[in-house]
This record gives sequence, C-alpha cells and structure tokens, in this order.
Amino acid sequence: MDAHRKDRLTAVLDAEGLDALVASTTDNLFYVTGFRSIAHALFRGAELYGVFTRRGTGLVVPMIDTTGVAADAIAVDRVACYGRFFYEYASEPGAIGERVRGWTSRPAASGADALASVLDDLGVRGGRIGLDEANLFPATWAKVEERLRHLTLVPAYQLFRRARMVKSADEVQALERSAQIAEAGIAAVLGMLKPGVTEVQAAEAYEHEVLRRGASPYFTVITIGERAALADVYPSGRALRPGDLVRFDLGCICRNYRSDISRTAVLGKPTGKQARYCAAALAGERAAIERMKPGVRVGDVFETAVRVTREQGIPHYRRHHVGHGIGLEPYDPPTITEGNETVLEPGMVFCVETPYYEHGWGGVQVEDAVEVTPGGARILTPSRAELIVLG
Repeated sequence: MDAHRKDRLTAVLDAEGLDALVASTTDNLFYVTGFRSIAHALFRGAELYGVFTRRGTGLVVPMIDTTGVAADAIAVDRVACYGRFFYEYASEPGAIGERVRGWTSRPAASGADALASVLDDLGVRGGRIGLDEANLFPATWAKVEERLRHLTLVPAYQLFRRARMVKSADEVQALERSAQIAEAGIAAVLGMLKPGVTEVQAAEAYEHEVLRRGASPYFTVITIGERAALADVYPSGRALRPGDLVRFDLGCICRNYRSDISRTAVLGKPTGKQARYCAAALAGERAAIERMKPGVRVGDVFETAVRVTREQGIPHYRRHHVGHGIGLEPYDPPTITEGNETVLEPGMVFCVETPYYEHGWGGVQVEDAVEVTPGGARILTPSRAELIVLG
C-alpha cells in the first residue's frame, strides 16, 4: 500500500477509535488492496473483504478469486479464501499455481470465518472494527457480527469515502488521463456530427474512441434538440437538425479512476438565447472554479456558481448541486451543495458543473475536472468549454 493511502486510512482509525477497517465494496476493496474481482462485479453481495490495520493489510476472497490475486501479484500481508472451487495442477504448476495451491489448501468454511482468521493474524482480537456495510446484505452482516462477537462492529462505508476524499499525485494523474480521454471522445463526435446523425450514432462514436484510447465508457449521455432538457437518459434515434443544441454529459474509466465532463454544441448559428444561456453557464462554472482554494467552504463555491450564472444571463437559475468529488466512484465526497461546511483541501478533485434544463426548449451544460492545489485550482480538462458552433 502506498504511503498516501496508509496515512489516510490510519487517520480514520485514529479519529474514530478503531482497530481495523474492513472494506466490502469493489471500490473500497481496491483502495485497500489493489484487487479487482470479476466475481465481485458480477454477483451483488459477494463476500470479499479488504482489511486495513496499523500492523498490515489482508484480503479475503472466495476460492475462485485466488487465481486473480496471484496473477495480479496483489501485495497484502495476509490472504485467506473460503468456499469451494476445483483446480488441478500440473507437475510444474508455475508460480501462480503454487500460490493458488498454498492459499486453497485449507479454505475457510465461510467468508466470516476467513475474515476472523485474517483479523486474528493481524493482531486484531478485540476492540472496534469499521465494517463497510455497503455490499453486505443484512443476513451477511448478522453472520459476520455473530462470528466476530468479541469485536464491536460499526458501519464504515462513509469512513472509507472520507479517506478517499483527498487524492495522491498518482490518483490525480489517473483522473486527469481519464478526463482527457473523455474529451478526446467528445472531439471524435464533434468531427462526425452533421444533419441526420442520431444520438445512438454519436454515443457509439464516443465509446469507440474511448475504447481505442485504452479506457472504458461507463455512462454516455448525448442529447439533441428538445431532448437536451433530459438530464440523464440513454441515447435515442433522435436525429440532428440545423439549429439543434447537442448536450454532452459523459465519462470513462482509466486505470480504475473515473471522469465526468460536459460540453454543449449547436448545429449552425446559435440563437440569442442559446448563446446567452451557454455563456451564463460557463461564467458560473468558471467563477466557482476561481473561488476554489484550500480553506474555502464548499458551500461558498455553490453560492458563487449560482449567483454568477444568474447575473450573467439565467436570472431564474436553480441547482441542487454544482459539482461533486470524483475518483474510484463517480461521486466521491464532498458534493458542492448549498451550506456544505466541508473545507477544501489540496488533493481534492471535483467535477464542477452548471447545467440548465428547460423542457420544450433544450439544455446546456459545461463541466470540468478540477484539482484543488495549494495555490488554488487547476483545470484538468483543457478543451474549449464555450458553446461549440458546428457547420
């Protein structure tokens, strides 16, 4: 585990009086151990645990996942497996096979038993444990609680999110790369837009470009004309016509980190309202980014974005938030909401946005990835954010 993550998680242990943190969700498991499991992604509620203590780290997986742990050279201090799966071994099974054979020689009967074994091996035999509840069905929580009845369990999903709120330099680099691949995807779409192109065709072009650059799309919203007022919808057969707005709100995953950016285009000369509303949204977003620096309250950033958007051309503008943290999850804390008392810190990364949706007319949106730095804020998405005029 790198020093940044160790420091962030240790700070949570200290603040909450905990002896261990146990991850159960895919993102928190990755944060603690660096492991991603296909079984974990396929089966809701699958029991995998990433254990963080002051003495070391551990990983609990179903037997099928021991091959992934070995193949990915996951570096934790203790690995335990449970359940049943069948492997055979050649006379020379290789390094991966030898590790798998060692881990699977005496599997635990259950995930709870394997977790108890790992905690014991790491010296946690009493005290308080933060257990990530977000991937545990109530029956599973009860089973783990019974098996660990000598320990006090407290919900820890939000504690992990608190730890992940401030990113390391490597995490920022991955987030920047992810955002810029999404920008390249938008550029590819802009290059093929013309009358008759549908939302479905535009989304396919975006996702093709993202895949070509080595990332994975995870949400693609490209809405045209009156459908630009629909906040989060799958692409349709609506075809582009002269005068239509095209609203992009999309992202991808690169090196396990996500992006979420937005741009607005118009086919042909924009109307006065289209130009004015796009300019107002951009002014509000950029004023919010200018306001961002260490020590500033998140609620102050929200107030700035809404006030400036109103002043610059959308006097009735309303929003429930104007952005959110981003990282392993699409919405890392904090969210930029009214009255939010969270104070900005260097290393926080946000998607700052000021979308506007008007049914019967359309919608406009600008959204950029922004890193909070010691001196202010750095935009990670350098592409043109003004209204893009096509044709």
